[in-house]
Amino acid sequence: MLLKSILQSSKSIQTQLISFMVLSITLMTIIISIVTTTGVNQQSRQIMLNNAFQITEGLAKQSVFSLLSGSEQNAQDAMNQVMGFQSVLAVRLLLDDHTNFTTVGPYPKDVTSNTIALIETATTFESNDFWLIKAPIKVLSESISDEESEFELYSEASGEQTVGYAVVVYSKQNLLEAQKHVAVLIATVGIISVLLLSIILRSGLLMLFKPLGQLANTMLQAKNTGEHLLAQVDGAKEIRAMASSYNNMMEVLEQQENDLLSHRDKLENEVTIRTKELVYARDEALMASQHKSEFMANMSHELRTPIQSIIGYGELVTEELELEGSFELIDDMDKISKNSHRLLTMINSLLDLAKIESGKLELHYCEVDILELQNCVVDTIEPLAHKNKNTFTIQQMSNVEKITIDRQKLEQVLINLLSNACKFTENGQVTLLITNDNQRVKFEITDTGIGLSEEQQKYIFDEFRQVDSSQSRMFSGTGLGLAISKRFVELMHGEISVTSELNKGATFTVSLPYKLTE
Repeated sequence: MLLKSILQSSKSIQTQLISFMVLSITLMTIIISIVTTTGVNQQSRQIMLNNAFQITEGLAKQSVFSLLSGSEQNAQDAMNQVMGFQSVLAVRLLLDDHTNFTTVGPYPKDVTSNTIALIETATTFESNDFWLIKAPIKVLSESISDEESEFELYSEASGEQTVGYAVVVYSKQNLLEAQKHVAVLIATVGIISVLLLSIILRSGLLMLFKPLGQLANTMLQAKNTGEHLLAQVDGAKEIRAMASSYNNMMEVLEQQENDLLSHRDKLENEVTIRTKELVYARDEALMASQHKSEFMANMSHELRTPIQSIIGYGELVTEELELEGSFELIDDMDKISKNSHRLLTMINSLLDLAKIESGKLELHYCEVDILELQNCVVDTIEPLAHKNKNTFTIQQMSNVEKITIDRQKLEQVLINLLSNACKFTENGQVTLLITNDNQRVKFEITDTGIGLSEEQQKYIFDEFRQVDSSQSRMFSGTGLGLAISKRFVELMHGEISVTSELNKGATFTVSLPYKLTE
């Protein structure tokens, strides 16, 4: 985890490498120190045990006569000599039945007597502070008198007889001190070695990575300033290769930037020229559109006056013909009147469209009674429905009695939609459904006529667009009714939409808010 954290840190590669190398050297030194200390301690322990074994065996040889003769004084002399050795804490002689013969020194009281018969020197007890070394005291069986033949312990290999045991309590104090000195020495040497190697390694890595650091600083400066700075090619082979590649990249980028600047200047000049041309074309188009709207408004106004005069004079002529009884001429005058009204309707549509495009169309808000609106619509639409043998019904399902809106525009929208429904439906049903929600009142005009395809529904509200050429020959119209209706609804902050299938009729929905304010 420590190595992973070093490699994934935000430090430089130089710092990470130095940290990694120092960590590796430290771990290697610790491992070597532990192994060395363990080996030295084992060797020191073995040497001290060998010394303790030699001292115990020497005491056993010197105590043979004392045990055979039963002389404690002689035994005390030999034991005092052994006590003179360093690390010997106490000495004891045992008879062959492991009973105490004599003891010199502070023999440990908590050490139980070991009654196991030994044939060679061995460690019978070990604590943190001392070893208990026990050696058999042996004599040749021929050197023992017949009276002493009662001993039962014999050496199976050499014919020797064990007459007792020499026991030495050997201190570990010198071993512990030696181990401590060895550990301190090895640790000191290890620390000094790590410091020296770290200093040497750091100096070498600093010299090695200095060119790489200069290259990194050059890159960073180039990033911050946006300039194409070149790096110094120096250092190891790989670093020189990196610096050369970086310099080549900077030269290519500088050339590309110069090319881009030149191309940008050319594009800016072309854009300036094209912008001026587009602005001029836009101004010309706006002016032409304005002139068109003004022309349409003026021409519609100029045409409407003589058409209204023709309608008026036609009504006077019709009245005179009725008084004279010239009914054949009256039919002709009716045709003139119908076509004059039709022409007047077209002129009024052009005038409304011109006002909308020029922004001069004004809305006049008033409180409109839904019931009166229904009656007005019925008076206008029922004759048109009967003309194509259609049934016209109104379904009033709204709980709103009055709305504030431009009555004339709303009536024109509804009459336009219902007129189209009656015109494109034969022997069918035309329905006006009035509903409302919390904020809006909805008028749904549904018919069972020829319907509209998906493609036709995309442009049905465009100006001067009719369903298609074949139907335009069958049904008269300018293609302005739905376009003007859509403009009127949007001016009154409403929405208009259509859903239809070919040969299955259509449903136009007009949604308007309850109240509008100027």
